[in-house]
Amino acid sequence: MIKRFAALSFAVLLLASCVSTPAQTKAPAWTLTTPSPDGTYTYFVGYSADPTGDAAKATEGATANLLSSIMNYIGVKITVDSSATARASYDSYQADIVQTVRTQSTNRLAGFMVKDKHQIKEKGGRVTVYILASYITKDLEAEKTRIQRLFQEQIDAVAVPERKGQSLESEGRYFEAVQSYIEAAVAASGADIDNADIKLERNVNNARRVLQRLRFVAAGPAPKAGLGQPFSGPFAARLVYGENDSGPGIPGAEAYVTYQVRQASGRLTGKTERAVSDSRGLFSFTPPPPNFVGGSKLIMRLNLDSTLDLLDKFPAKFESFRSSLETELRGRVIEFEYTVVSIAKDVATGIALVDLDEKGAAVGGNQAQAGLIEAMIRERFKVQAAPLDAALLSGGDDAAILAAAQRLYRARFGRIVAGTARIESVRKDGSNFMVSVRASVKCWDLATGDILYSADKAYTGVGPDEAAARRASLQQIGRDTLGRDLMANLP
Repeated sequence: MIKRFAALSFAVLLLASCVSTPAQTKAPAWTLTTPSPDGTYTYFVGYSADPTGDAAKATEGATANLLSSIMNYIGVKITVDSSATARASYDSYQADIVQTVRTQSTNRLAGFMVKDKHQIKEKGGRVTVYILASYITKDLEAEKTRIQRLFQEQIDAVAVPERKGQSLESEGRYFEAVQSYIEAAVAASGADIDNADIKLERNVNNARRVLQRLRFVAAGPAPKAGLGQPFSGPFAARLVYGENDSGPGIPGAEAYVTYQVRQASGRLTGKTERAVSDSRGLFSFTPPPPNFVGGSKLIMRLNLDSTLDLLDKFPAKFESFRSSLETELRGRVIEFEYTVVSIAKDVATGIALVDLDEKGAAVGGNQAQAGLIEAMIRERFKVQAAPLDAALLSGGDDAAILAAAQRLYRARFGRIVAGTARIESVRKDGSNFMVSVRASVKCWDLATGDILYSADKAYTGVGPDEAAARRASLQQIGRDTLGRDLMANLP
C-alpha cells in the first residue's frame, strides 16, 4: 500500500513539475477555445482549478475533465445492464488515457498524446491547470467504433428481435413473430436505453395484436357420444389468422386437447393429448369411447408454452404487461360441449341379487335387490325383479348364470343384472352395530351374452340393533353404492 501511494505521489509530482512555471501572463488560445479537427487530429482540452493553489490537485482535476471530454465523444455510458466485457473494456480504455496524461507516455494508446499543459496562478493563490491532447482521428474513431459495438449489444437486445418479429410476421410465421416481439419487450424491460418504456409497450402491443388475430374456428358441431361407444366423428377446428372465419389456416401448429375420463375411483379427471394442424390449419381429434354418462367438454388450446416461459423474465414493476400477455397467450382456445348418453334407461332389465350372511348362506328379504331397483326406477330405468336360484348366484359360475337368465328371461328382458351382496362382518360400536357388506355384480346382454358391466363394491352401514344394521347395510349397498355406479357406467 505504501509503495502504491509513493508511486502515485511521484507521478503527480512529475506531472506538476512539467507544467510551465512561473505563471504566464497570457494564456494560449487553446485554453479558451478547443482547436478544431484538422483532418489528421481531433483535439481535447481538460482544465480544473484549485482555490488553495495546490497544482497537483488541479492537475488531477484537469485530467479527469479531459477524460470526460473524450468519453463524451465516444458516446457510451455504463449501466447495471452493461455486459462485463463492455465494462472491462470501457474501464481499461479510461485507465490508459489517464496513465498517458500522467506519465507523458506515447505508446499506451495508438494516436493519443498530450500536446501541451498550461498553468495559471492568480493573485489570491488560486491555480488553474489546462491540458491539451491530440488524438489521430482515424484511431479515435476506431476506438469509438470498438467500444460502441460492445455497448450496442444492449440496444440490439431490443432492436434485433423486434425487427425479426416484423420480418416473421410478414412471412406468416406468426408464432415465431409473437415470441420475437416478447423477447424484445423483455429486453427493454431491463435495459437502460433511450425510450425503453416506449419500446417495451410497443413490442407488447405487437405481440398482443398478432395473438388476437390467431383464432380457432369450429369446423363442425361436436360429435355424438354414447357410453362405451365410439364417437360419431372427430372434434374439428381450424386455426386461422385474421378477423374472418374464412381467414388463412395455420398449418403445422400444435395444440393441447383435453377431454374427460372417469377414473377407477369414479371421479372424472382431465386427460391431455397433443394434436397438430394439417395443411389447411385443421385440427381433428377423436377421443377414446367415453366411460361415463353426462355433460362434458373437450378443449383445444394452442401450445404457446415456450413463449409463456419468457414472461417470467419481466420485472415485477411491469406486472400489468406480463399479465395482459399471459391472458392473450392462454386465450387461444376453443371448447366443444357434448353429452354422453346411455341407452340403458330404454332397455328392459331384470335384477337378480341374493343376500348372503357371513357363512355364505342365503338370507330372506332381498334387501340389496330392493335397494337397487328403487334407485334405478327413481331415475326412470325400466327394471324389474328377475329371480334366479340363490345357489346358482352364490356359486359365481358366470356361464351358468347367463344360461339360466337367457332361458328364463330372454323374451322379457334385454339385459340381466345378477350377483350377490354378502355380509362380511358385524361388530358392536358403543350403542350401535356396524355391518360390513360386499357386493359382486355383473350385467349381461341377453342377446349377445356380452358382459356390459362388472363391479365389486364394499360398504359399511350402522344401525341401533344388529337386525336393523344388517337390513340397512344391504339396502344401502344396493341403492347407493351399486345404484350410482351401475347407472353411471351401464352403456
